[in-house]
Amino acid sequence: MLIGIMSDSHDHMDRIRQATRVLVERGVTTIIHAGDFVAPFALIPLVEAKFRLFAVFGNNDGEFAGLRRIAAPLGGIHPGPYRFELDGMKFLVNHTPLSSDKINTEQAVSDFIVCGHTHIVEHRRLGTLTLINPGELCGWLKGRATIAILDTASRQCEFIDL
Repeated sequence: MLIGIMSDSHDHMDRIRQATRVLVERGVTTIIHAGDFVAPFALIPLVEAKFRLFAVFGNNDGEFAGLRRIAAPLGGIHPGPYRFELDGMKFLVNHTPLSSDKINTEQAVSDFIVCGHTHIVEHRRLGTLTLINPGELCGWLKGRATIAILDTASRQCEFIDL
């Protein structure tokens, strides 16, 4: 299964549309978003593409009711940390990175931890646990707009510069 991973879109509609096009072209139907959509209208391209969505709120997300309403048909947006299973893999998604102690605890119960907030691409393996930060979709803070695609079969993660 291919899973698109994004975070920190910060209402940058051109980048959100671009990421959506790339993911649709690659055959991705499921998205993990690690927060900071900011406003409900930032979800519209994901709704139009009919992605299945697993997402958490970020520290810059406002209009919680609007975000929840628009995201509900896709799967919803949840407070972090949010746990779920996809394709037999256990995920934990949180907007902010986890502390070292929390990561050590998660090694026994998660296959993947996805976070955002730092706007910096990260991909690390700690034993059987994989940590992924897709960086910033908006590209405003670090000047690099990125998303990731995770292949659950191979456990490989590809980062894509937009």
